Amino acid sequence: MKKDISRNFFRYVFEFAVAGFIGWLYEVGITWAMYHYFENRGILHLPIVPIYSVGAFILLAMLRKKRNPVFIFIFALVVTTLFELGSAYLLEFIFHKQFWTYHNWYFSILDRSSLISSAIFGLLAVAYFYVLHPLSGKLSEKLPKPVCVGAGLTISAVIITDFVISVYQLLKDR
Repeated sequence: MKKDISRNFFRYVFEFAVAGFIGWLYEVGITWAMYHYFENRGILHLPIVPIYSVGAFILLAMLRKKRNPVFIFIFALVVTTLFELGSAYLLEFIFHKQFWTYHNWYFSILDRSSLISSAIFGLLAVAYFYVLHPLSGKLSEKLPKPVCVGAGLTISAVIITDFVISVYQLLKDR
């Protein structure tokens, strides 16, 4: 049975928001653990780091079938390293600003990634495929269709609005 578009829309908006929020928690937690202060990480005003969401969706597009967690971990480690490197240089080119550095991390890769962070992204990818993605599927099936439509539209409108405002501010400040 094919899912209807409103339930799929809600599912992926929900996954985008949750994956981005988990990324934000990770970024804030790492900063707190390493430097002992709170720093609101990411470019949005919301507690969402979109690069984590986009990375999750790239992996989802590449790994449509259920896979072994070890394979997901290794595959995600490689793909997220390349994605993080490419994203870092692209964002620096667009905004003339360095958003992150790994210069003081062990196993740093060009100061834009690290094998340690990539391993963490691999673990997050396994959690995405085995926890978040199945959970969003169940949630989208259980919620009434009008709730899926309303929540999907509201969450996406809030994120898109924040994204537009944040990018505008970054471009204005460069």
